[in-house]
Amino acid sequence: MDLMWMPAHAPYMPIATVGLLALLTERDHEAAAHWSDGPSGVPALSVDASLGVSDVAQLIADAPWPQLELIEWPAARWSQGLKPTLKGTGHPAQAFRDLLASAPPLERTLLRAILTDGVLDNDGVPGRSRLLRGVKSDLSSIAEPPKRITADGLAAELRDGPDFRSGRSGLGLGLVPEVQTFGGTTGPDASTVGAYSTLLYLLLWRGIMALPPVPVLRGMRRMVGGALVTEPDVLSWPRWRMPVGLRSLRTLLSLGAIHQEKPDLHSLAERGIDAIYRARAVPLNNMVAVFRWGEQVM
Repeated sequence: MDLMWMPAHAPYMPIATVGLLALLTERDHEAAAHWSDGPSGVPALSVDASLGVSDVAQLIADAPWPQLELIEWPAARWSQGLKPTLKGTGHPAQAFRDLLASAPPLERTLLRAILTDGVLDNDGVPGRSRLLRGVKSDLSSIAEPPKRITADGLAAELRDGPDFRSGRSGLGLGLVPEVQTFGGTTGPDASTVGAYSTLLYLLLWRGIMALPPVPVLRGMRRMVGGALVTEPDVLSWPRWRMPVGLRSLRTLLSLGAIHQEKPDLHSLAERGIDAIYRARAVPLNNMVAVFRWGEQVM
């Protein structure tokens, strides 16, 4: 599959690619992704898989979705977000560990994708992944998948690019910056942040679940990060030229050299990387910030 519509300078690119590879490999289909020169000489993303576009679209449509009701919540029901749900227990770190121990595999993966008890805040609440910038909506945005998911619709998006549509309040907010990073599409108004693509929405959640947050050291501070996090408000990601599977891509995205102020061109080229992109968060209001298109720094 040649995803000619996928921009290399979009912060959602590596996460969506991880999500697609994760869905394929979880169903025992070998798959790899790489950037190569397209017909016009402009680099394009290709995904090598044993399935055609229609079959891949059907696989995405049929993939199981996390069911929040299968999680043994410490309260009568979950809040909009995982952090406030845990904060109300009095012992949030232990409550989080109890949730992980009792949750089914897919739901456990979701919980780990949102928080990590590797870092606790001043209230003892496990830290939030910097890949999930929605303030309180990480659970409500995945409570149910987008409506009208069809294999035909997903196949059309795979071939021709995302079909953006307006979303209800909260849908996708937990996915900032990966979903709401479309330059002019997002717009200056926070009220327009709900626009989403069904394909990207599904792939990005799968990608986020395949890239859980980790505690990292930045200077003298221990912060929660993910594969793309350079600083809390800065993301960096590579463009790679050799075919890589899911495991190799996760390793590639985690290279510390990508986050250097001046990445070393020669050392990264040895790993098949020919470009690094970097984006800084742009606040829309005091609740929401987005990462727009990245600038090439190498």
